[in-house]
Amino acid sequence: MHLKTDIVVMGSGAAGYCAADAILAKGKEVVVFEKRPFQGGVANCAIQFIVVRNEKAYQDKAFQLLYEYGNYNGNPLVIRQYVNNSWRTKEFIERLGVKMVAADLVPLKDLGSPERADGFPPAINVHGDDMLAMGRGKGHGGALIGLRAMRDIEKRGGKYLLDTPLTDIKTDENGNVCQAIGVNNKTGETVTVDCKAVIICAGGMMDDPEMIKEHTGFIYTDYNASGEGNVTFNCFPNSKQTGDGHKLAWKLGGAVGAVSIEGHDMVPGPGLVGPTPWIAFNEFRIMTEQPYCFVNKNGNRFLDESLSNNHMAINRAIRNQPGRVSYMIFDDDTRKHLEEEGVDYFYFVFPAEKLTDIRGQFKEVIEVKKNKHVFMADTIEEICAQAGIDKEGLKATLDRYNGFCDKHSDDDFGKDPKYLRPVRKGPFYAMRVFCGGYNTMGGIRINGNMQVIRDDSTAIPGLFAAGDNVLNELYGNPIIAGLGAAYFAMPLGFAAGDCACDYIDQL
Repeated sequence: MHLKTDIVVMGSGAAGYCAADAILAKGKEVVVFEKRPFQGGVANCAIQFIVVRNEKAYQDKAFQLLYEYGNYNGNPLVIRQYVNNSWRTKEFIERLGVKMVAADLVPLKDLGSPERADGFPPAINVHGDDMLAMGRGKGHGGALIGLRAMRDIEKRGGKYLLDTPLTDIKTDENGNVCQAIGVNNKTGETVTVDCKAVIICAGGMMDDPEMIKEHTGFIYTDYNASGEGNVTFNCFPNSKQTGDGHKLAWKLGGAVGAVSIEGHDMVPGPGLVGPTPWIAFNEFRIMTEQPYCFVNKNGNRFLDESLSNNHMAINRAIRNQPGRVSYMIFDDDTRKHLEEEGVDYFYFVFPAEKLTDIRGQFKEVIEVKKNKHVFMADTIEEICAQAGIDKEGLKATLDRYNGFCDKHSDDDFGKDPKYLRPVRKGPFYAMRVFCGGYNTMGGIRINGNMQVIRDDSTAIPGLFAAGDNVLNELYGNPIIAGLGAAYFAMPLGFAAGDCACDYIDQL
């Protein structure tokens, strides 16, 4: 098959369909390659959006929050592309007939408010209005947006090539992008598309263990986190994100940017979660949200545990520990507190007031499900032996920590005294907590015009990128810590579509 178009988009996720929408809006032709037999990328899920309003003061403050969050290490022009195009997300979704419900309309004065952060750093989750895209029946809003976006794009003349991974990008004698080549998974037919530009919106590399190890240092493991440590596990397996876009950008001379994995800290293994972290079989996810004692394998505390519901912070703190692993530990008095008085924190996806039969839940997961990351014992010595925590280190830590609890003052980390609960009375409960990964962020370097750049910062003519694979430009290179989300991908997709059209207008 041989086709001709103005611009090719690689990937049909949130960034991809927004790029295609912008291209059509400017009167250009577009062909979208998608390696899976259906549209949508990892955006086929429940979607809650942060929307930066189309108001200068609002956009300026959102810009300042995000720029400061990365310690001024991000690309300010890419951050500006995001905040200036964010408002288009809501307009686009509503145009598709998907209802947007305001979860939290945040006035200008409250942008960056910690009280509204809901488990994330304020700069990430409180730099705009919080909107929820409503699904249909039991379906997710994200899947509905992706489906209707494809139908709308095709109705307007765009073409989708499903089940057809883009495998190569060609340039002409002057180094300008001129052709995209793919192969249909079912027929083996080669599809060649003559074009003037390509936008890479191919997501991350979370399904490629070798790339994960090379670019993040993590060992990609199974859901039981098998291995000796330094592991991460994929919260969205079989997403087919194997770094295809990165490989093509780098092959054409694109600079290699920093790559990071971020997501909720997680206790892995059987009996806890289903195929995604949003399917929980019991209350362990709620337990790990609590601001109780966290230690590393040496038995040492390593952060103010009141940050336990700030998922970016605790995930990064665990990443910095020996073996990139941590342990949450509490005693029977705290177990009674959770069951009789109630929880201190909960994540809005898993609302709870009081927990039930914690001891029974531990017994079920340990004895029936054979989960090797959950522990219950009568003594600290037994917990250490089961979990692999240094016994003397943990004893010394708990002596000091319990003293802080008794005097209501954390002299090490300044933890809020109301969360200081001693670990003193058996039986004791512990969970091995790892870094979880929604997706990788970053890897492709771009400039403020969304063009892929070389090591010397010059642009590769006709090559653009958007979505999770460029978030190193948003959060900094190297990435401080952040979140890959549709509400970042979609505005950057709009921006990439606009910039690619401007580029070919100047040819």
